[in-house]
Amino acid sequence: MTAQRSHRASEGVRPTVKTLAEVTGYSIATVSKALNDSPVVTEDTKERIREAARQIGYSVNPRAASLRTGKTFHAAVLMPISVAEGHEWNGVEYAEILSGISQALEGSPYQLSIHPIRDAAEGVKAAEAIVRRGLADGIAFSGVLQNDPRIEFLSDADFPFVAMGRCDTPKDYAFVDIDSHWLTLDATRRLIAGGHRRIALINPIPSLAYAQSRIAGFRAAFAEADLPDCDDLIAEGDLTARFGRDSVQRLCGGASPPTGFVCVNEATTLGVLAGLRDLGLSAGRDVSVIAYDDLNVSEYLAPPLTTYFQPVEDLGRTLGDFLLRRMAGELPSDLQKVFRPILIPRQPDRLAEAGHSTQQRRMK
Repeated sequence: MTAQRSHRASEGVRPTVKTLAEVTGYSIATVSKALNDSPVVTEDTKERIREAARQIGYSVNPRAASLRTGKTFHAAVLMPISVAEGHEWNGVEYAEILSGISQALEGSPYQLSIHPIRDAAEGVKAAEAIVRRGLADGIAFSGVLQNDPRIEFLSDADFPFVAMGRCDTPKDYAFVDIDSHWLTLDATRRLIAGGHRRIALINPIPSLAYAQSRIAGFRAAFAEADLPDCDDLIAEGDLTARFGRDSVQRLCGGASPPTGFVCVNEATTLGVLAGLRDLGLSAGRDVSVIAYDDLNVSEYLAPPLTTYFQPVEDLGRTLGDFLLRRMAGELPSDLQKVFRPILIPRQPDRLAEAGHSTQQRRMK
């Protein structure tokens, strides 16, 4: 403690890694690796060095560290910007993801750099520029496609990255994901168990990897119940409330309309509720609606809906943590996590209580 105080008290002298090594008794190499969160240093040692750093007032000099290590100490995030006209939910989810990533990076030498993109093609160009120009030490991104060129490029370049989502590729990479297959399978099972046989799936555009996982889970529920599928009730679109409302108008205008809906996100769920209202129907009374929620919105809908809930901020924190560890040299195969949302039942979701006799009202 005396040594730590004397180092803090040295006037005009900024504590360095060498200072920290002298205080802790560890080598400069060990101290440096600990500060960079290297996996070769134990968590106990890292914590001792970090505590000593706090006591002597040590902080990383990003410019000097960059010159010494060749690192930028920037963590890049490819931020999608919706081009859907009137996208009511635009940016809300991604703000929560960024919040989680920021929390994970807190206390590290890394700063976030945001790179807005409109689609995967722009994402590839942004990734190429980051790698070629040395703008960051790692990249995080979401909106993974079934065959995603960003994953192919970054894997081939051996550049640290973490994706929010999985796709069909033999390449091993770090990812955080929702178990979309299980989620949709379980939600559809629930409606089938409640007596529903005509169930609609409100889904993203088919090029997204998780869209295909959701469809596979949807179909699996009918197959295991030995029931005909409801592929004609799969709606695919831009995940806006408008898309949800328009889907209800179209699907409920058919000869065999749905009595249940499985929705992909909060915005489409709001649209589905609005579409039902426009037809004189109500969720819970005439039709069953099951939502997926990552912002805790469904609790406040009228009526409150059965929901599969997974806080998106948790996903962001894990994404940020994995990115730090990937940039520190951990293997991609050790940085893969799939979340299963929690079921929050708020409606019985049974056909008998969904007003089967009101089917004809949808036709009008």
